[in-house]
Amino acid sequence: MATWLETCQQQLARLEITSVLADKLVTLCNKTGEDIAPELVQKLNTEHMRLNRQLERLHANRFEVAVIGLEKAGKSALLNAWLGQEILPSARERCTFTSTEIWSAQTEQDQLLFIQYYSKEEISKLQQQRKEALAGTLSDKERKEILEDFEDTEKNLNAIYEFTKLKNGFSQNFLDISEINEQLQSAIFKNRAQSLAIKRIQLKTVRLRSDRDIIFHDVPGFNSGIQMHSEQAIDRLKGCDAIIYAKEMKQPSITGPEKEILVIADSEDPGIKVSDKIFVVLTQADALDDQIDFKETLAKHKNYWPAVPERRMIPVCARAHLVEFGIPSEDTLRRTKSADDKLKLKKLGITDGILVLKDTVNNYIDHERVGVLQKRCDVLVNNIRQYASDIIGKLEPVYGAIANGDIEEDDLLGSGFNQWWGREWQRIKKDFDVWYAESIQGRKEADAVGAEHQELAALHTAYDQKIDDLLTNLTAGQTDELKRIYTAGRTISMPDPREGNYKIREELFREIQQKFETELTDQLAQSLQVLIDQIVQKTQTLLWETDDVRKTLLNADESIEQARIRHGFQVLFLRFGRVAVEAFIAKPLQARERLLNERSAEIKTLEAFYQGADPNKQDVTHYLRYGLWANKAPIPSAAGKTAKTTVKQDAATESNPARKIPEEQEKLPEPNNFEQVVEEINGDLAALKEYLKNSVFYAAGFVTYCNQELERIRNRFKEMEDNDRQWIGLIRTAVKYERNPNIPYNIAHSRRDFRMRREIALEIKEVRESYAQVH
Repeated sequence: MATWLETCQQQLARLEITSVLADKLVTLCNKTGEDIAPELVQKLNTEHMRLNRQLERLHANRFEVAVIGLEKAGKSALLNAWLGQEILPSARERCTFTSTEIWSAQTEQDQLLFIQYYSKEEISKLQQQRKEALAGTLSDKERKEILEDFEDTEKNLNAIYEFTKLKNGFSQNFLDISEINEQLQSAIFKNRAQSLAIKRIQLKTVRLRSDRDIIFHDVPGFNSGIQMHSEQAIDRLKGCDAIIYAKEMKQPSITGPEKEILVIADSEDPGIKVSDKIFVVLTQADALDDQIDFKETLAKHKNYWPAVPERRMIPVCARAHLVEFGIPSEDTLRRTKSADDKLKLKKLGITDGILVLKDTVNNYIDHERVGVLQKRCDVLVNNIRQYASDIIGKLEPVYGAIANGDIEEDDLLGSGFNQWWGREWQRIKKDFDVWYAESIQGRKEADAVGAEHQELAALHTAYDQKIDDLLTNLTAGQTDELKRIYTAGRTISMPDPREGNYKIREELFREIQQKFETELTDQLAQSLQVLIDQIVQKTQTLLWETDDVRKTLLNADESIEQARIRHGFQVLFLRFGRVAVEAFIAKPLQARERLLNERSAEIKTLEAFYQGADPNKQDVTHYLRYGLWANKAPIPSAAGKTAKTTVKQDAATESNPARKIPEEQEKLPEPNNFEQVVEEINGDLAALKEYLKNSVFYAAGFVTYCNQELERIRNRFKEMEDNDRQWIGLIRTAVKYERNPNIPYNIAHSRRDFRMRREIALEIKEVRESYAQVH
């Protein structure tokens, strides 16, 4: 495996070549903006900035780590433990006002403390942001802390302004880190005005690895409620190679602010998953009660970070490490006993974790980051190559012939072409609208009887035939299947008629629903497709049979478009067809009252759209409640059933005199044998067929849907030129390259903008040459 230095040099050379290509692409887009989609230009600019940032990091040969987490998650304490001395603000004091940077120094003589102060304008901006935060929604703790900062700043404003005058900040060299302890304590803890004025602390020390250029960024809490802190956190994340994420061990969850910052980290480095570069450091691990509590809590953390390798999820106790191995502050010593910490960690079965963390980070620096860098650079290069390919693909058809010398100035189309096309397009639109009105457009009230176009009338006929076929050939409607379902393990002479009725209906309901969802709408879509094809053919004729008219007009894979149309018919049908099937089939006559109440509005809609020949059948509510149409005439048998597969109603009535309906009886009695059950179901199937044909067809609005689809194609044909100028491009290309002799235009030559186009064409050629060098 290549070393870091080798990989860094390889990727640096690779990205510099890619940067040349990106620069040329940006220049080219600035000249040909109208030819390139704005979204593509924006993507290129974004990736160009990422590429430049990565180049800067490779040139500097630095490894930058963002130490992030909620306020008081133990970020600063963690870094103190790493340094072996409690020198950064941590613990109970709320003093992480700044972004603290810890840089590796190669020698003791290179060690330095640098403090940068806010400007006067930045102090004013911070105060304004605190005001805005206090006006919003905050927890009691957040409100108290921000209000304290605001009031202290107002109280110490003059003293703060004295520090803002130090444009070059404060710097101090040191040989031992303890030499700057007093200066830091004074700046951060003792002098309130100075601590409020500090913007950034930079600490260069040999206590980080001196053989590597490493920077740790102790980022302010991004949930502090102050916009400037959030901006600092985001800025650090954009430039980091890895993340140390400090999370309290006893809080196994991810809050809203934490999710937001991780999303930012993910979006800024799209080629690398956050899990590839994050170290989840579980701070204050000694806060748990026992080993069981520890293991359960650790398991919960792992569930939140399933993609993070277990070796990079490390429980630590920074305070215990400082007390035993480092130089803690007096305050920490007062609050801690080394023996107690050791005992607690031993009880939990863990160490303080700091050495494990160092080893893990060092291993990442020495080995794992090589793969991460390779992956990050692969994505950058591939994205720039893809954008280059897209841009070249857009521009070469327009400018490529000029670069190759295939077209000279005398070969160009003149302004006369635009004038000619303007007149022709107005004529084409007029001819198209007249033809559409005469040949395609339906009359008003398109879903009324007799209002359809002749092809749509054929659609209605095909629909009726399909309904007949589906209901006649139901598997659950065959005699043997009816008997099987009815008996359900019992003999034909001993079943429960009511149970059998329910079982048959359940099977019928399921089968009818399935067939309607999968088979019915194909014929409807085919009939509509005939009309769509007529429109497309007319546009091809009007545009002189020029190539690619159909492809350009439909603008999609035709199979996908046909599937969309079928789905549209399916949605329309199921809106009312499902109600009809449920109303007539799902429940026996004696069990429909609840359905009638729940589906009252839909049933009334079906009645309102009924267009059948028998007006007595419009009152479907009466039929569903009493088993009889409004004139109380007996229900006809199910049409289309053969003697072989169904039980006829008349025969059933003759063989079962008790089934005959006395004139004074208003509601059909409940069936008491197999024949009567089948008789009732056949009657319901016949009624369902009647309403599917004469009500659902109109209620679903099939013809309106067809007309809308046809209008969409019609409008698209005109809008493609009126709004997007696509047809002129197609015709111009055909004229320019003499691809279509049917077009009645003679080329007139001009020198219009040829020189600029040639310059762009040559730049495109250079871009392609640079593109070939990027791998």
